[in-house]
Amino acid sequence: MKIIDRYLLRAMGGPFVFGVLAFVLLFVSANVLFRLVELVSQLGLSLWTATELFFLWLPGFVVLTFPLATLVAILIAFGRLSGDSELIAMHAGGIGFRRLVVPIAVAGVLISLATAALNEFVVPAANRRSEDIVQTAMARAGKIAKDEVLYKESSGGIISTVIYADRLDVTSGELLNPVIVWFERGQPVAATKAARAVWKQNEWDMYEADTVFFSTEGNEDDQTKPKRIEKKVDHWTAHIPTTPRELAERSRSPDEMTYRELRERIRDALGQAQPTVQLELKLHHKLSIPFACFVFALIAPPLGVRSHRGSSSIGMGIAILIGFGYYVVWHYLSAVAQQGYISPFWAAWLPNVVTAAIGLVLILNVRK
Repeated sequence: MKIIDRYLLRAMGGPFVFGVLAFVLLFVSANVLFRLVELVSQLGLSLWTATELFFLWLPGFVVLTFPLATLVAILIAFGRLSGDSELIAMHAGGIGFRRLVVPIAVAGVLISLATAALNEFVVPAANRRSEDIVQTAMARAGKIAKDEVLYKESSGGIISTVIYADRLDVTSGELLNPVIVWFERGQPVAATKAARAVWKQNEWDMYEADTVFFSTEGNEDDQTKPKRIEKKVDHWTAHIPTTPRELAERSRSPDEMTYRELRERIRDALGQAQPTVQLELKLHHKLSIPFACFVFALIAPPLGVRSHRGSSSIGMGIAILIGFGYYVVWHYLSAVAQQGYISPFWAAWLPNVVTAAIGLVLILNVRK
């Protein structure tokens, strides 16, 4: 690495840390602290639990701050270089502006990769852990825990079993108010509703079970109206090898899933002819948001070149304006994609494509 490259990276290193801390503080004060106070007052969380939740929620906000921090760091660094006439000195020494953009672009790529890794390996696990803590606290406080289970098993794109429950306790392996529906050739043949079900080895023991069998026997004249045969028992065993952990894994929200898990969920949903727009948006955002670091690394250098002395406040202000516009367009395109007017891929990536194109045009128009 040449001296000029190290010098530029050091120049943006401090402002980058400053930008991360500033934007994290902004997001935390607007979201995390308010929600924590609400949970403490409603659920009686201890100080230790509240602190754990705070640090578990942080990675999700840090991922959003990295692109903005990259933008503000480069704006401040190039603003200072321009204000101190260092860019003029570099130009006189034979170092053109486009050469200066190279290490900044490489840094943008590295920050994008680090953000993608954080978004893939840390954020989903942290979200799962935080959700478990909140659900446990709600259960202890007698609140209604919103952790319903809906599991669909299919073979060759045809549904074979559907399991639904109001609540799943993975630790004890117990389902509350479970409903199991069996299918043959895509048609329901039986449904069992119980007060609770307990996992034992490779099957579910269902208590206070009420089973309804659907049969067309005795209905030869109208095959579309199956005969209902009801059977109530105090205890009944459902031979379904799906474990409580597998049910919990399949019932995750998109924020709790990795890129690979999202792809599997989308494939399963397509096999069952279910809508996948929300899942596809989340899948593409997994990469498009981290890639914004590189995009901002292209547009920031030409914007940071100013004839007057740069300052952190000016750089922060420009970064907020650009970042705000970027995220407004990002949210708008996501809403448009949910209405079916644009594909989830372009809804996630179009802001990056447009911003990168503007950055390249600006770079090419800066005097060498």
